[in-house]
Amino acid sequence: MKAIIVPYRGTVNDKSRLRSNLKATSIEKLLYHMTQNLIDEISKIESSFNLYILTKKEELNFSGSFSILLDKGEELNESLQEAFKEIQEDIIIIIMADLPLIKSEDLQLILNKHTNEKKIMLGPTPDNGTSILVFNKRDSFPLVFGKNSALRFREVFESLGSSFEILESKNAYRDIDKFKDLVELEENSYLPNNIKQIIKECVDFE
Repeated sequence: MKAIIVPYRGTVNDKSRLRSNLKATSIEKLLYHMTQNLIDEISKIESSFNLYILTKKEELNFSGSFSILLDKGEELNESLQEAFKEIQEDIIIIIMADLPLIKSEDLQLILNKHTNEKKIMLGPTPDNGTSILVFNKRDSFPLVFGKNSALRFREVFESLGSSFEILESKNAYRDIDKFKDLVELEENSYLPNNIKQIIKECVDFE
């Protein structure tokens, strides 16, 4: 069985690089709708999995079928390690919530690829962060989410001799960290209409 984990930490530090340009309410609205969109896309996957939202909140208003994993760490890597202890699934898929262009087809291809090739799968963001990480619990390695994490994960995997693959996609792993990301994404034809409207409101407000 597979576990899909979506971190939705709900802290004041979320999207800190956007907070100098946007109101907190705008960021919260954007994060909420991107996460809901991701949940909707995940629900279309034709694989057996359990969806978990990793959060410091005890209740969430998202629609869809998911379970809450309480975020017990000071930072994401610690929180994820604690969460792993609470789930029984063998295959772990970590997907960041701020991927407005990702589709269920992208996710299905990644899961199929991991099933067939048994490699660790890593989806890098344009600024060398990590948007998606797929691995078996038997794969023992430290988590290094944070700045330049895709590069650091690669170094970790190479040092351990792990079999891994860096995934490539023009749109799927595009995240939102800075105001310029909003500007660049505003007219992207792959963007869901509800996310496009929120981004337009954010850009026009600024």
